[in-house]
Amino acid sequence: MGADAATWRRRRIAVAAALAGLLGAMLWGAAELAFLCDDAFITFRYVSNAIDGHGLCWNPPPFRPVEGFTSLLWTLQLWAAWSWFGVEPPAGANVLSIATGVPLFALLAWTALRLRRRDGGRVATGAALLTLAAIVGNRTFLQWLSGGLGTSLFVLAFVGWALVAFEPHERRPARWVALWSAFAALAALARPEGLLCAAATTAVAVHELALRRRRPIAVLPSLSPMFAVLAQFVWHRAVYGTWLTNTYHAKVAAPWPEAGLRYARCFVLEHGLWAWPIVVVAWLTCLHRRGGLRPATLVGSQAAPAAAVAVLLFHAGYYTFVTGGDHFEYRVLAHLVPLCLLAALAMAARCSDRGAVPAATVALLWLASTPGWWHLARTSPVTSIDHRPLAPHAPALLRPLVRLHDADQAWLQLHLIGLRCNQHAFRLQEIGAGLPPRTRFAPDPDDVPVVTAKSVGLLGWRLPDCALLDLHGLNDFVVARTPPAPPAPPDRIRLRAALAAADADADGRLGAGELAAALEQVVPGAASTALGATFAQRILTLAAAAPPDGVPRSVVEDLTLRLLQPRMMAHERSPPPGYVEDFAPNVVVADGQFTVRRRSEPLTPARVRALEQRWWQRARDGALR
Repeated sequence: MGADAATWRRRRIAVAAALAGLLGAMLWGAAELAFLCDDAFITFRYVSNAIDGHGLCWNPPPFRPVEGFTSLLWTLQLWAAWSWFGVEPPAGANVLSIATGVPLFALLAWTALRLRRRDGGRVATGAALLTLAAIVGNRTFLQWLSGGLGTSLFVLAFVGWALVAFEPHERRPARWVALWSAFAALAALARPEGLLCAAATTAVAVHELALRRRRPIAVLPSLSPMFAVLAQFVWHRAVYGTWLTNTYHAKVAAPWPEAGLRYARCFVLEHGLWAWPIVVVAWLTCLHRRGGLRPATLVGSQAAPAAAVAVLLFHAGYYTFVTGGDHFEYRVLAHLVPLCLLAALAMAARCSDRGAVPAATVALLWLASTPGWWHLARTSPVTSIDHRPLAPHAPALLRPLVRLHDADQAWLQLHLIGLRCNQHAFRLQEIGAGLPPRTRFAPDPDDVPVVTAKSVGLLGWRLPDCALLDLHGLNDFVVARTPPAPPAPPDRIRLRAALAAADADADGRLGAGELAAALEQVVPGAASTALGATFAQRILTLAAAAPPDGVPRSVVEDLTLRLLQPRMMAHERSPPPGYVEDFAPNVVVADGQFTVRRRSEPLTPARVRALEQRWWQRARDGALR
């Protein structure tokens, strides 16, 4: 008995050491990949205004408050860190975000080590640790433990909610409902899509009551965390006058499955999820052979797991078929990394009692998810925001597949979708190079200083005492509700003539140089703007042809006509005519300095309120454009 106890103790120490090593590797990897993006500074400006006593607003009074920070819980965390400990958001954001990974890792470890085989025994410890290693070794999981956007907070809440849904709760239903509700409330406060969790949790509780499986006295008090979600709704309506966040109106102009399917396809390829359906089919087959596949049970005792799966599918489907993906690489799908790996482990364990089968399954998925690291290695360091094709560096056998992935990436990046985190970090450096340091000054109370910008995060943080009109509408009520301007019809005749003139050797094919020369005539700023400078190279990538070989002029013509007026993720909105002019911007930023010019007619607080009253009413009436 003593020998068994000593063996058990050594095993526990070994497992604890392995977990500590994995946790340390996670923290180190997250710190190595840590970055901040321009959008993170949007939240930082809201926190700055709150510290100044103006509340959570983009522009302080006399402007009306607008919500463009998306995550209330993350914003409150940053506010508390600054208020209580004097740590400003740029310094503390990644520390807080990465620290959130600690309880997330604990939750994942607790789940992995408690999974059961089909015979009721626990999954082999080695397979569980391998699963945790696969999660910790995933680039997307590590990448989104930072960023300054509070993504890790939402991943913690969303993953926790999904995992609790699968926990047996027959013995302690009230405690289980309370825990599930708490995670749902956290998810709803962390991001708007967390409301799906809150709605599903409430629906399952009502379902349980309707079937009289639970007494109201045992269920209803456990749903008390939902009052926090209700309070957020009431507060949001009272402060901002709307039910939905302003960013929703700014980003979602119309369904965009053409973009979302490419975004999802790239995620599946880079994360090895093409192999995951194999595991699902094997699991369903095993379940069917044992007579355990009864869909009717999904609306019975398995209502909570069914609700969790439905929410996950709806969430992924919404971003795929409606929003068209996300401006950031895989941010909105980061929670799928741990959930898919844990699910694969659980399903493999249910198919076989042998520990090697779950371990081999996880190892396969881990190996299949390595393209993300390869992509990072081939595209670092970032020296521009240009797309870099990977096909020339791929093994010959895989080159056709990688070329298709390059085409998807070129298309997405041309539409500002799925931009890589190192690109965002590089872009932040570019923006910061031309801005002054963070400066506080006392503005003229009778002539409100106003500046305009398209990339507003870092500028808004550096100039907290200037009102900033967000020309893409993330933080502007009026611009966010202005219908996108219809694209101008492409001039096919002019384009055809330009392509023919650029074809110097008249071989009917255009190389990179010839294509760039042609596009410079038909694409404004093709030789200088970020869009124009990469236009030719991306068309060549979309055509799946190497620049030295050239591309047929007819192919170039068709691609160019489709791409000359592309939709832009989160960049489709623009101010209605006369809107910016009414506020008479008088702040000029150049060469690392800013200047406030005196207006001939001062922009008084009373005039600001009158202008906003008129424009906001037009927005509500749908009278813009």
